[in-house]
Amino acid sequence: MEWCDWIVALFCLGAGIGVVGFWVQRLAVGRVALDQRVMQLYLAAEFTTGGALIAAAIATFVDARAPATLVLVGVGLGLLVYASVQSPAFYPEEKVIRVSLWLTLVSAAVVFALRVATL
Repeated sequence: MEWCDWIVALFCLGAGIGVVGFWVQRLAVGRVALDQRVMQLYLAAEFTTGGALIAAAIATFVDARAPATLVLVGVGLGLLVYASVQSPAFYPEEKVIRVSLWLTLVSAAVVFALRVATL
């Protein structure tokens, strides 16, 4: 694996664990309105994003240049970009979360550009 593969793999792993961990923590303290259908669907999308990112990281560690790995990385980062753009509306009063989401968006775009540029 080259240095760029390590960056992509570690970013995907960290982001995936971070997404899942964020929601597990919020669920544990009861800060999620599970009675709302939109929030149930939102949680499913967030856990899918986390799972896709973790799968992309594992695939990158196994074979960074395999076609399936490139697809997983693209899908995982694409889901993360979507979540970063769509999620701020759920947190109008939580500035730290909103800033974190924008930083995540920029980071995901940089990692995606790195992945594409180093193929």
